[in-house]
Amino acid sequence: MQSKGESRLIGRRALLQGAVGVAAMSVLSACGGNQQSNAGAACVSTLTFPPNTPPNRPGQVVSKVPNVPLAWTEYPTPYVTMPNPPGKGEPVTTFQILFSAPPPPLESNPWWQQLNKRLNVTLQPTLAPSPDYADKLNTLAAGGNFPDITYINFNQNGLYNGAAFMKTVSQGAFHDLTTYLSGDGLKAFPNLQLLPEVTWKGSSFMGKLYGVPYPIQPVNGQLGFYRKDWAQKLGVDNPKNADDVKRMFVAFAKEDPNGTGAHDTFGVDTLRQQFWNAMYRVPYNWRLNSDGSLTKDLETDEFKAALNFANSMWNAGVFHPDALTLTLNQNMTLFESGKTGLFTQGGWGFFGNQPGTMTDLTKQNDPSANPAPWIPPGFDGGKPAISLGSASYGFGAIPTTITDENRIVELIHIMEFIAAPFGSDEFNFVYYGIEKDMFNWDNGAPVRVTNGNQTWSNGLNYLCGTTEINYFYANQPGEAEYMQQLQEQQIQSSVADPTQGLYSPAWVSQGANLIKMQQDGYNAMVVGNQPLSYLSQLISDWKNQGGDQARKEFQQALEKCKT
Repeated sequence: MQSKGESRLIGRRALLQGAVGVAAMSVLSACGGNQQSNAGAACVSTLTFPPNTPPNRPGQVVSKVPNVPLAWTEYPTPYVTMPNPPGKGEPVTTFQILFSAPPPPLESNPWWQQLNKRLNVTLQPTLAPSPDYADKLNTLAAGGNFPDITYINFNQNGLYNGAAFMKTVSQGAFHDLTTYLSGDGLKAFPNLQLLPEVTWKGSSFMGKLYGVPYPIQPVNGQLGFYRKDWAQKLGVDNPKNADDVKRMFVAFAKEDPNGTGAHDTFGVDTLRQQFWNAMYRVPYNWRLNSDGSLTKDLETDEFKAALNFANSMWNAGVFHPDALTLTLNQNMTLFESGKTGLFTQGGWGFFGNQPGTMTDLTKQNDPSANPAPWIPPGFDGGKPAISLGSASYGFGAIPTTITDENRIVELIHIMEFIAAPFGSDEFNFVYYGIEKDMFNWDNGAPVRVTNGNQTWSNGLNYLCGTTEINYFYANQPGEAEYMQQLQEQQIQSSVADPTQGLYSPAWVSQGANLIKMQQDGYNAMVVGNQPLSYLSQLISDWKNQGGDQARKEFQQALEKCKT
């Protein structure tokens, strides 16, 4: 959903948290700790869920493709999903990630005060700024004393540290909530029952559910945002294969698409490996072979072909010369100012003509600009293979130090309130706030008050939720359905990581190094700091420094799934 001033925040979250996706789930485990989990004998295929058919409401468009988010042609009339407060009047401690300035303290924060009243609890949060999140989680793990609801984020820099997760998911620091959150147990939490199956499975670990997820669209960060007006002007629009794609981006860099007469444009900002991998149908992280063995993506012919293509693009001058060092804000500025022809991040949040979107900001700089969605074709004219993410940013977990089952159920209901469905009264409060102070109604849709008290809810509402997976563009007919159709197209061309949610001790201990090794090697070969023949050495180093051991352990985990 998109509203005034939200596009940069939503997109930033999508980049920070959606980029690793299912690959992250393979490392939510390590050895050590006091309480051994017996989750290792199960796998994700054992999870079952009741139907999640949403209530029929005016303006709702339900896709025929499973796991595609809802689209809305009008904002739903608010309705109450939880008439009784879920809390029992006691304090509730939380650990949450913070992507902005911290909120004002409780005594000067009307939104927080009202949240406590609606929940019937005294919320006592610990808010960790995103750069410090992993270290603070490590500290909590070292002390073995987690708050009542602890948010586990999938894609922060410390994820592969292992130390935090030794004391978290795999070693029993958090309750196995599978019986509550799947099968008939989920029916006791109607709001949570509306979450898509792909989100539940994407946030599972060894076939068990350890928390209430924060959903995201299943294919995230893979939707391109390109200068369609440039492509039309230069006669290179709608590329059908790899040759056409290269021709388009070379034209963006070489043929003066902005009409300044100067060499001041580039086809692409950073290397954008995900697009070229999709074009050449590179497997997502691993390929599962018919005999049960795994082949790493960089070992495949498809990876080599995509690498060669990216290198040819670099040699043709397509990429910005600072591609390896550009920051997110620099990339956004380059696109908005008409200096680059391709951008991507969360994808759908940048479209639409509302104030503050990438579309709006680009058109402010150039009223004739026509930024448009772009999905790469297959290199040979067929379909691409787009990475299917975990459909979840993370989850809210409950520590095993809480032994009262009634308390566990209460905490799940509290998260159910925060995860209330799009357009509900609870949703509007959690994500828009207090009417008049934080938002107003405009043509039946909530619109944030310009320079309003948005800081009141900063970080406090980021725990679990549904807001990221509903397409709604106020007063823009057809836009929401179009975004939904693009997600359908991507999901139908997507490939999953076969090791999603599986445990490998070697990947836990060496995953960060192996990922960095692979990315550094790829970057070096694309920009010519290493010859393309270096790929053989990279593969050998990757295998010898933990990759082969991780492969063996993942294969063993997959075998357990069969039995």
